[in-house]
Amino acid sequence: MKKRNIFLVFIFLLLIPYICSLTLIGIGYNGLVLHSDSLWRSLVGAFTGSLVMFGIKATIQRPLDLMAKELDEGLFEQFLRFFSIRRRPVFLIANVILDFILCYISTVATRKVLTLSQIVNTSIGIVLIVMFISTCIGAYLEYDNLSIDPRQK
Repeated sequence: MKKRNIFLVFIFLLLIPYICSLTLIGIGYNGLVLHSDSLWRSLVGAFTGSLVMFGIKATIQRPLDLMAKELDEGLFEQFLRFFSIRRRPVFLIANVILDFILCYISTVATRKVLTLSQIVNTSIGIVLIVMFISTCIGAYLEYDNLSIDPRQK
């Protein structure tokens, strides 16, 4: 796989859906929680969101490992490997802490940027459409290399 293709697959199959997942956590939290601007409730929402993100990352381990294996040592490879949950406990904890911080920022940013009407009505659908299209593009770009059966052509 060429480095350009790896970068494109990373963008469309992993990064955009990751950002969309954070956005969905922020929208879901603000749409479901009464008095969502409470610091305690926001921290609990961020913690719950970080656990959800940890679960989501478990599903992307194979593509991450395959892409990281194709790269030479470098910053991009380390960035890919940071999202992996199959690493040393220190990196795993750092990964969960990063997700916690990003989920907290997502809940606050959603509350500040969108109105309650937008949060409850159309925002989830728009984010899901973006996530779906992005995932389809990423899978199309390198389906053969990211398939479960590496002998499949």
